[in-house]
Amino acid sequence: MNLQFRSTLKPPSHLIERTAACDPANPFHTSLYVSATESLGKRAYLVGLYNGDDLVAACPAFLSGSFLSRSLVIDSLPAIPGPEVFWRGLLDFCRSLRVWRLQVGTYASPAAEIPHLPGEMGRQARCEHVLDLDRADILEGAGSQHRRNISRASKAGLTIVRTREAGARARHLALMKASLERRAKRGEDVESGRQEARLSALLSSGAGELFQATNGERILSSILILRASQGAYYESAGTFPEGMKIGASPFLVSRVAAILKEEGFRIFNLGGTTARNPGLVRFKTGFGTREVALEAASFCPKSMVEAKVQTALRAGLAKIR
Repeated sequence: MNLQFRSTLKPPSHLIERTAACDPANPFHTSLYVSATESLGKRAYLVGLYNGDDLVAACPAFLSGSFLSRSLVIDSLPAIPGPEVFWRGLLDFCRSLRVWRLQVGTYASPAAEIPHLPGEMGRQARCEHVLDLDRADILEGAGSQHRRNISRASKAGLTIVRTREAGARARHLALMKASLERRAKRGEDVESGRQEARLSALLSSGAGELFQATNGERILSSILILRASQGAYYESAGTFPEGMKIGASPFLVSRVAAILKEEGFRIFNLGGTTARNPGLVRFKTGFGTREVALEAASFCPKSMVEAKVQTALRAGLAKIR
């Protein structure tokens, strides 16, 4: 194959659909996800490899920031058949846009290798936990603790609600906060960032959907699911302490998995963990998931001289402010 790297600004929906067809279980390569991210003020590109007019491998990339803080983010790296051509082309593309920071993520990616490129700023090993929905019993590998909790929640009469309503968004954020605080108290690393705008964008675009476990009118646990044609991704979740006591969280995951299987999905990706979050690792492996070893990395595509000059300029502007 004579592979060529190409980039497309504001890619048309038919081109994104061709990308999504290459990995139909990946919600981060869909038109709805691109629309949601664009609504947050980011400029969308499609970057990838072509053999003539045939798209071989591609993914969305999102540009944001101004002159001294311009970044390009790839949320989900695809399988790349011509890595040397792809990475050389991506770095040249970043330099043409004067990108200061290139962030390469692997949400819902296949086993993807990120090379050690010039200007590397950081790298993190991570693991995702995939529940294959094509087996007869989707919880056949689940641990005894999860099975007891699922049974306890069922006996308590918990029910499942699925929604995109605005009111449910606030409850989801409150549940996320409760879970993050609980993990922080255990000494685990947590990320709290600006979640509200992203949550609203994902739900408004149709890229995401909330599944919530309720006891009467009380929401005890909530999961935000991102959807592709054949796969779903556990994007964020949270549970109140009273829900933890009766097994609301494993009950909700098991019911969501069953619903997705009924709707014809092949994969339910429970999302990623790192070694710094042992409690989250135990929770996700407890469903009998298949582990996918991945990593994420960031780079400064500029030359060493440019990088030093830009760092000095940013430091000077910060002092002025």
